[in-house]
Amino acid sequence: MSLLGRLEPRLGEGKKLDVKAGVGLKRGMVAKSKSVEVLGVGLMATDYHGAVGLVAELAKREKPGTVTACNTHLVALARHQPDFGRVLGGFDLLLPDGMPLIWSMRRNGADLQDRVYGPYFMEEALKNLPRPWRHFFFGGTESCLRQLSEAARQIQPDVEIVGTLSPPFRVWTEKDEEGFAETIRKSGADFIWVALGGDRQERWVAKNLPRYSRGVFIAVGDAFELLAGRRAFAPAGMQKAGLTWLYRLWQEPRRLFPRYLKFNSLFLFYTFLDRWLGTGPKGVRAPKPGKQKIAFLGCRGVPARYSGFETLVEDLGARLAERGHAVTVYNRSHLYPDRPAEVRGMRIAYLPSIRTKSLETISHTLLAVIHAAVRRFDVVYLCGVGNSALAGILKLAGSRVIVNVDGDDFRRLKWHPFAKWWLKKSEKWATKLSDVVIADNHTVVERYERDYGFKTTYLSYGTPKRSNGGGEETLKMFGLKTGEYVLYVGRLTPENRPDLLVRAYGKVLGDWPCVIVGGAGYEQEYGVSLHQMEGNRVKLVGPIYGGGYRELSAHCGIFVLPGTVEATRLVLLDQMGFGNAIVWHDCPATREVIGKTGLAFGGEEPERDLAEKLTVLIGDPAERERLSKAARARAEGSYSWEKVTDRYERIFQELTTKK
Repeated sequence: MSLLGRLEPRLGEGKKLDVKAGVGLKRGMVAKSKSVEVLGVGLMATDYHGAVGLVAELAKREKPGTVTACNTHLVALARHQPDFGRVLGGFDLLLPDGMPLIWSMRRNGADLQDRVYGPYFMEEALKNLPRPWRHFFFGGTESCLRQLSEAARQIQPDVEIVGTLSPPFRVWTEKDEEGFAETIRKSGADFIWVALGGDRQERWVAKNLPRYSRGVFIAVGDAFELLAGRRAFAPAGMQKAGLTWLYRLWQEPRRLFPRYLKFNSLFLFYTFLDRWLGTGPKGVRAPKPGKQKIAFLGCRGVPARYSGFETLVEDLGARLAERGHAVTVYNRSHLYPDRPAEVRGMRIAYLPSIRTKSLETISHTLLAVIHAAVRRFDVVYLCGVGNSALAGILKLAGSRVIVNVDGDDFRRLKWHPFAKWWLKKSEKWATKLSDVVIADNHTVVERYERDYGFKTTYLSYGTPKRSNGGGEETLKMFGLKTGEYVLYVGRLTPENRPDLLVRAYGKVLGDWPCVIVGGAGYEQEYGVSLHQMEGNRVKLVGPIYGGGYRELSAHCGIFVLPGTVEATRLVLLDQMGFGNAIVWHDCPATREVIGKTGLAFGGEEPERDLAEKLTVLIGDPAERERLSKAARARAEGSYSWEKVTDRYERIFQELTTKK
């Protein structure tokens, strides 16, 4: 009996083979084809005819191409094992071989009626790929390959089969692999059909592709056995209902039950995770060779809209993404209603949180840790020492963990006693549970060594090159003149001491206004008290981001840092980058950053000292100019984001090499 005679009864009464189990082809789809993601794997939204056209286009290139028919097993495995995710991410074309994948793609906007089932796709390709392109069959037994070759000639009498190869049933040596490659190369094949089963065929293609200079390698699973007539196709109704796996389980229960139990369960689990724990990063974006898959957790998100950690994540993450790392940032949903899928090359995941001062960070980070654990990133960067208790979950999932402890957080005035206790305990947990602890200031490095006998890694931040030019729309909005106002930028919290600046400014001589930029967040009572202190020359303008922030920073006459938090303040580095004259409250951490480039105040009466120094500096443009140049020079010479990123890359490489 012919191949057509063997297949048609299984497709239903009166239905021809090229209709594919009763669903007609949409001609011309190749022009409309696009990638649609399922569990982070980019599958091509196409049909049989469109897929054949895409494969024909691959064959015209002057380099080898790769194609595979992806079922739920492969998609779940790519999500579960990052190394296999990178294998699939390197393929040129991933075809949706499975109705559950089609249903998921429809939810994501794809207009598809049927899957591209590997055996039917191979039959369609053999029938319709233009001649004289040549085919090679790799995999299966000798008898299977003989029957497959016969079936292929029934499908297309003019097909040119230039070789078949049944590899030995054992672990293949390098000599074996080179022998396979030599045979395939000598055949001059344009299309190399590979059937090794499971994920073995995709791994084999990815590993051996460098041996070839041409040819399209197409992994098609059990297509050889089915097209050769050695095993029956599932009935058409079961195929369309997405139950091909059940028919296969009935055929080979002992061999397939463990596989289906594991990977069908994983597919359902990850689908649930993505739908109910937020929008995950789209796509298996494989890092470039030698690079890592990195996640940032614990901050509010990017673009930066709140504090130093967000600025760190945006500036560092964007540079890492530009260098070829696959970077994901976990954002808090309520802060980003517009929900961009990507920011400066970084993929964004959105998760909810419990919106209270003490629980917002830890609740969001807990969900992000669960999400990241199942995605199994190479490196996870935890922002904030209070999140360090969660590092163990990530370590169990196989990720390397970096914790940035951000100074003496437990000493900050905003925390109640339990939060302070938690933050202090978290410091010790960070030394026990993480792979690397980052401290942004030598004062913190010394304290960890003194208190815990633990050597943290000192690594500060960079400052972008800033321009003093730009628009003046924000200045006009608040009635400001270029170079004639004092600026504060930061959260309105007790440890940042904006109240000290507001009180001192009442004693400053002159008519310059003092502009206070920032929001109170959960410190509403403190924010109200500041507004009650606000005078004619003090303007509390609320939080301002982006271009408005840059305008206010670029045109101010003096920037004031009134707080004494023992950590490196990113806003300070940023203002140094703008080349601003800076007045700062004397403390070891700030002294380390700014050196001799600013004007310090303090002593027993810091309020009076600040008022006096601002009065003198407002009246001395030459001194302001000197401080401005010194600040910019120190920022450019000592705080380079490129050097910081270089250092992080070395740390990532060392961590992942140890795995």
